[in-house]
Amino acid sequence: MKKNGTIIAIIIAIVSLCCSAVCLGMVLGQLNAPKALEADTGKSIQYVMYVGTNDKDTYKMEMSREEARNIVDTVCLKYFEGYTLQDATGAWTDETGAITHEYTLVCYFDGADKATVYKAADEVIKALNQNTVLIEEDEITVEYYGGK
Repeated sequence: MKKNGTIIAIIIAIVSLCCSAVCLGMVLGQLNAPKALEADTGKSIQYVMYVGTNDKDTYKMEMSREEARNIVDTVCLKYFEGYTLQDATGAWTDETGAITHEYTLVCYFDGADKATVYKAADEVIKALNQNTVLIEEDEITVEYYGGK
C-alpha cells in the first residue's frame, strides 16, 4: 500500500509540474503577445494625398497658389474632421521627356477610410483639372500627448 501511495504522489507531482508549466507558458505568452491594432498600441492608417496644381491640359498653373489651397482646404473640410495640409514642390517628367516642376499640396488624413479619401480625391481632381493625384496609405502609430 505504501508503494501505491508513493506512485500516486509522484503522479500528482508530475501533473502539478505540467500544470505549472502550462500556466507559466500562458502568462509569458500574454506578456509577449502583440497588442490589438487600434485599441492598445495607437496604430492607425494614415492616408497622404499629393495634389499637383498644374493644369492637366496646359501643364501650367492656371490659378494662384492661394486659390488652389482654398479649393483643397474646402474639400478637406467637407470630408474629414481633421487633417494637415502642407505646401511642397513636386517634379515629374511628362510623356515628351520634359521635366515639370509644380506647386503641390500634401494632405494628411489620420483615421480616415479609403472610400472617403477617394471621394475627396475625385472632387479635387475635377476642381483643379488634374489627371490623377497620388494617394499613399501607411500604417502609423499615433499618440495625442497632452503634456505632464
